[in-house]
Amino acid sequence: MVLAFTDEFCEMLKKTNQFDELEIRILRALLKLDKAKNYKVTAAFIAKEAGLSVTNAYKYLYALQEKGLVESSEGKNKIFWLAHSTNPFPRLFSMATNDYLAKKRLFFDLEKAYEKFVTPTEVWGNEQVYEKYEGNFVHKAALLFDLAKKEVFITTNKFFDDVILLDAIGRAVERGTKIKIISEELHPDMVNKLKKIGIEMRLAKAWPYLIVVDGKHGLSIDGADRGFFFLNKPTDYKNKFEDMWEKADKL
Repeated sequence: MVLAFTDEFCEMLKKTNQFDELEIRILRALLKLDKAKNYKVTAAFIAKEAGLSVTNAYKYLYALQEKGLVESSEGKNKIFWLAHSTNPFPRLFSMATNDYLAKKRLFFDLEKAYEKFVTPTEVWGNEQVYEKYEGNFVHKAALLFDLAKKEVFITTNKFFDDVILLDAIGRAVERGTKIKIISEELHPDMVNKLKKIGIEMRLAKAWPYLIVVDGKHGLSIDGADRGFFFLNKPTDYKNKFEDMWEKADKL
C-alpha cells in the first residue's frame, strides 16, 4: 500500500513539471527512508538508495532543499532528511503561479506585437483543407473557435472542461460569435454559466460529435479523439446540426 502511494505521489510530482527525474528518484529514496524511521542520513547513503552518484545526490539534494522538500545539518559531514517542518507544496504552488503570471504578461505582449506584423485576412490562405486527424483535438478545436466570425455549432456527449477550449470559446463570445451547443449531458451549474454569457444549449443524444464554424470550417470527433478536420470546405454538417437542434430538448 505504501509503495503504491509512493508511486502515485511521484507520478504527481512529474505532472507538475517542477521536478526532474533525478530529483524524483531522490525523493522516492527519502520517502522510503522516512517510513523506515531512518530519515537522517548522508548523501552517500541516499545516493545508494536512489542509484545515483554521490556528486549527483549532493547536487539534487541542494536543489530540493531550495524547493523546501529537504532539510540538512550544518558543517562538513552533512546529513539530509525529508522536510518535516512545513508542507512545502503551498509555497511551490505560489512560485509556479508567479511564473505563470510573468508568462501571461509575456504572451500578452507577444499578442500585441504579432498584431503589428500580421493583419488577419482569409482563413488558411483561402486554401481548402480536408484531412483525417488523430490526436491533438484540443489544439485543432481551439483554432476553430479562434477562427469563428459568425457562429459555432457544437455537438458533444458532454461539454468541454479543458481550459484551452474554454478560453478559446470565451474569446469567441467576446467577439460576438453566436454559439449553440447540443450535449447529451449538461450540469445545471454549467448551463447557468453558459446562459449568462449568451451561449444557447439544448439536450439530446447527438451524433456525429462535431464542431462547425461559419458553415465551412470544423471537425468531426469520434470516441478515440480522431475524425476529419476541414477548412474552407462547406459540408452538410451544418444542416445535420440544425436538424438535431430542432429535435433537441430546450433548457
